Amino acid sequence: MKEILHIYTRVSSAVQEEGTSLETQKELGIKKSKELGMKYQIWNEGAASSHHENLTNRPKISELLFDIEKGNIKHLFVYNNDRLSRNDQTQFLIKNAITKNGVMLYTKDGTYDLNNPTDKLMKSLLDGVAEYDNAIRAERTRLGKLNTVRNGGWYGAPPPYGYEIVDGKLAIHTEEGKTVKTIFKLFNDGISIAEIKRRLDKQGVTARRGGLFNTGSINKLLQNTHHIGYYTYTDKKSGETVEVSCPPLVDETVWNRVQERRQKIFERKGQNNRTKRFYLLRNLMYCGECGSQMSGRIKESKNERHYFCPNKTRNWKKNKPTEETRYKRGKVDGYGCNMNRSLNIPITDEFVWNSVRKVVSESSTLKEGFKKEVLHSKFATEEEIKSELKNQKTKSKRWMTELQQIQSSIADVETNNLLRKYDAEVYEKIIGNLNAELDTTKEEIEQTRLRIKELGKEQKWLDWVQKYADQVDELDTYSDEQKKEYLDGIIDRIEVRLDQETKDHHLDIIFRLPLVGDGVEYVDKNNKSAGYELVDGDTTTTTTVSHELVKSMSVDARRLGRKREVAKKKEMNQLTPEPHNNITVE
Repeated sequence: MKEILHIYTRVSSAVQEEGTSLETQKELGIKKSKELGMKYQIWNEGAASSHHENLTNRPKISELLFDIEKGNIKHLFVYNNDRLSRNDQTQFLIKNAITKNGVMLYTKDGTYDLNNPTDKLMKSLLDGVAEYDNAIRAERTRLGKLNTVRNGGWYGAPPPYGYEIVDGKLAIHTEEGKTVKTIFKLFNDGISIAEIKRRLDKQGVTARRGGLFNTGSINKLLQNTHHIGYYTYTDKKSGETVEVSCPPLVDETVWNRVQERRQKIFERKGQNNRTKRFYLLRNLMYCGECGSQMSGRIKESKNERHYFCPNKTRNWKKNKPTEETRYKRGKVDGYGCNMNRSLNIPITDEFVWNSVRKVVSESSTLKEGFKKEVLHSKFATEEEIKSELKNQKTKSKRWMTELQQIQSSIADVETNNLLRKYDAEVYEKIIGNLNAELDTTKEEIEQTRLRIKELGKEQKWLDWVQKYADQVDELDTYSDEQKKEYLDGIIDRIEVRLDQETKDHHLDIIFRLPLVGDGVEYVDKNNKSAGYELVDGDTTTTTTVSHELVKSMSVDARRLGRKREVAKKKEMNQLTPEPHNNITVE
């Protein structure tokens, strides 16, 4: 019975797989089997990387090794040494199996008996050469990719949604670009990601791979800086980060607002009581003990309406407490929070609303008589904001072009240095100057982005002022939704602290402007037409929700509730007709 020559074929990429390399390996193996007078069996691995490989992503070599260990294979052909592996650990496993089981190894360059010391040495040398060759190839690929990015090119992965590759660089994909703009607009208008997905599905819009969008991919899309005109690439080996400009799809002001909304949603991500109920203050309130954003809970059946710090509840999900600590209140074993008393929602809402209304009604900044002059002194007009936004965006583009030119120069210098065109001293001087200029340019870009973000906030505040500043006398008529929009515009945050002795809650209401106790000082009190100077107030006012007051109000509420229940039952009894007595006539 003829022996069998087992022919193992593999290439490192799909491009080679589609070419002639696999076929060439197969033909040479068959030719060798004929020379040896053996039958042959093909083991085709197809495309499998030799550098980041292990046996789990190479099923054919795993099957081959299994048969070698069983003693079913005694003759093995590979095109050359690196077809088996260039990876040290995998190479050792294969070499050990071949040696232990007395397998003869054939390549296009010769025959190796690894039990023979000379052949074993030669095989080890060839393995070392293959490993070195692979390392050099990987380094050239890395440097080539880094230089491509420095010159403004795309680094090789599939382009992000909304873009395509044209001449090696990102360019806007017309149809996908429209979808990206729609998604950003909807989210900026307050539409939820789930609702955006529903609308895209209804319109038949598909993702890059052909299926429908999912909420995760939409959320990821909203994070991409590509859509405002830049992206970063970090070289894993050197740690160098390169920033590259690309065509923007979304206005930077819109992008900033979208990120603010995403951040607020993220801060709610870990809560246990996702809800559709209305909370006036929940998105504004933060625990003064641990910094967590306060949560809300409304359970009508138990007459529960509370704002509370969710820190302990969330920590328990990650760090299950012992039986001894499970029911202890406050911070226990480093977990939880000392904010262990909740706030009554209706009472807290009323206290905060009244405090804000008082500050606003007394604020000189927001009084109709001074509004125009005061606001103009604090902020630019809408036209001025739009003009500066335009200038800052133009400036940002100019700095990005400058950045691209510097990075391209660095790429040229690095290439010339590899080609030994500089001596060490000249290279260090040139690259040092370029890196210093690069750092300065990056700082300018960052400052421009921060200014654009500030202008966006000023525009948002100006929009709020134009809508609400002259409506101080109408605050009592606002609906809950109007109150919420009003507070979101004028308040930055509310920090809540608990007095452990009195059980009172102290609320620091922090305004976006120094409105608390602001005023106007006239140059001549007897002649107000001579002019005045603006005097800023504080940004913070404090109100206290008294524990005793809350208890008293809760008792009164329960009494009132019982009275209403009694009155309701009495009314129902009066409406129920008396039963008729049966009269029997003799």
